[in-house]
Amino acid sequence: RHASGRKMATQELKIVRILLVGDPQCGKTSVILALVGEEFPLFVPPRAEEITIPGDVTPEKVPTHIVDYSAQEQDEDMLQEEITKAHVVCVMYDVTSEDALERVTSYWLPLIKHCSAGSGLSKPIILAGNKADLPFDTESQSQRLQEILNTCMEVETGIECSAKDLHNVSELFYFAQKAVLHPTAPLYSPNDRQLKPECVEALERIFKICDGDNDGILNDQELNDFQIRCFDAPLQPQALQDVKRIVKKNTSAGVHGDGLTLEGFLFLNKLFIQRGRHETTWKVLRKFGYSNTVTLKDEYLQPVFSPQPGSSVELSGSGYQFLTDLFNKYDRDGDKALSPQEQEDMFSLCPDYPWDDQLISLTVETNPEGWITLNGFLAFWTLQTSIDYTYTAQFLAWMGYPVLERGTLASALQEVRPHERQKSVYRCRVLGSKNCGKTTFVRGLVGKEQSPYPDIEGEEAVSVKSLTLAESHIYLVLHESSFVPDDSLDQYSSGQAISGVLNHCDVACLLYDTSDASSFKTAAQLFNAVEGMVSQLVPCVFIATKSDQPRVKQDYEQQPEELCKEYSLPQPHKVSASASEVLDSVYNTLATIARDPASNLPSSFRIPRWVKLASLGLMLGASLGAIVYLLHRSGRLKFGARRSSVL
Repeated sequence: RHASGRKMATQELKIVRILLVGDPQCGKTSVILALVGEEFPLFVPPRAEEITIPGDVTPEKVPTHIVDYSAQEQDEDMLQEEITKAHVVCVMYDVTSEDALERVTSYWLPLIKHCSAGSGLSKPIILAGNKADLPFDTESQSQRLQEILNTCMEVETGIECSAKDLHNVSELFYFAQKAVLHPTAPLYSPNDRQLKPECVEALERIFKICDGDNDGILNDQELNDFQIRCFDAPLQPQALQDVKRIVKKNTSAGVHGDGLTLEGFLFLNKLFIQRGRHETTWKVLRKFGYSNTVTLKDEYLQPVFSPQPGSSVELSGSGYQFLTDLFNKYDRDGDKALSPQEQEDMFSLCPDYPWDDQLISLTVETNPEGWITLNGFLAFWTLQTSIDYTYTAQFLAWMGYPVLERGTLASALQEVRPHERQKSVYRCRVLGSKNCGKTTFVRGLVGKEQSPYPDIEGEEAVSVKSLTLAESHIYLVLHESSFVPDDSLDQYSSGQAISGVLNHCDVACLLYDTSDASSFKTAAQLFNAVEGMVSQLVPCVFIATKSDQPRVKQDYEQQPEELCKEYSLPQPHKVSASASEVLDSVYNTLATIARDPASNLPSSFRIPRWVKLASLGLMLGASLGAIVYLLHRSGRLKFGARRSSVL
């Protein structure tokens, strides 16, 4: 058992440092020498030298340092320093001395507690009664030891040993090592005899991940898969039945039909801990990414993935397949959409919702009830990966990707270098004058041009949808921009100003309202600003919105058709919110141009008439950061404390 609330280091230990302390003549040095020499030492020095036991000869396969203390050679300051450095402290006492345990409680335990408080970490303590080969009052010693175990929560366990006949010598150091590597405190409360809430939460997540058909029961196949993932060996049929029999005998709700329920799964782990086999539960927890604090380790949540500057990141085939299987798992009614309850069930594995429900309904495809569809689900994570792949990786980790797929998080991602043909995510910036229809045009990509939701002040609309072009599956991202050129700037300065807006953009849409005489002027100014750019080329497309309303002459030196003709650009595409089939055609045109701009540009095109991206740096944040803020406002870029309600 372990101290309630004990804090442990968050990093996984590479070594275990065991310190032996105790009153003079209690035999701690003899125990160390007996362990190493496998016989009782004829000569015992005042203090044994520090001993390192290689990991390959220890039960837990972790190198172990054993440190002796001697009051004859070391002072109080040196003792406190050694206690602070130790991972576990073994307090030795002489079982033949009636006052030995009193000395343990009055001096040694308070001293260790004091040193632990100073270092910020509380350490497990092992009480070891030596000289058990000599006559002593066994009943009295056992009773007193049990009292200490019941009242002093910092004591992990007690053991009697003998350096003379090697009784329990190796077991002492095994228990010491085990107390560090498999602490009980984060898992179990000895006072309540119950699993701690953090442990229950972690085991519940593991249970849900392993429940492949999401029926709330681990059937024989799922239990066997769990056994192989965690222990690299299948469960024999008889062993499987024995497990269920034990669970059912102790908790009637632990087995349902022929499968193990969550209650049964929790009981089984509690039983392991109560029987001193908490290393079994720890092996399960660590397989699913947990540290000694029963929180997911940073290395579990973060992929080892370093794309080159200028490259983009997309989901790999494995990533898409995992997300598809995940969606289908929680789509229990098979309607190809996640209801609020199904979505709640999925996100119960995470500390927070990854999106805002109202915003997501305007960003990706949903069904008539506003529930996200499979296509919308994949589109969202496609967009998120292109913006911040580490966020997607965290979500995959919480969902169990590294364990279920038996691979690293990096295998769910792929790097796409600039201009490579395997690129599948294309971005389009939608610019124009205020009230020209940018938001409607963006939302129209996912069929929300007539959305009942009001515009959100100060936020730019984003939509993403999968399209099929020439038998190729791609994703088109439309991102509204409120950028308007400054009339006081020259062309080059305007080009520099717009560079951040168009960074990482594959095609630019310049919108104007055909019913507003002043609207095209802004679109033309945006086009002129484009000519001031230097770097990578990006094509421009003019979009004439509200074409179902009376058309007016534009208050500009050239009419839209004249400007397009002069610069050998395609004539403006006429669209309206009431003609969805026309919008769909335009979206496909944008995707075609974005995917292969060189094949869709007129031969008379001159470089200054194409937008070029500025260098990376601050400009990247201006473009991608706007999407990040939109989808994850309220500071939800990183998984934080889980909210109790859906936003």
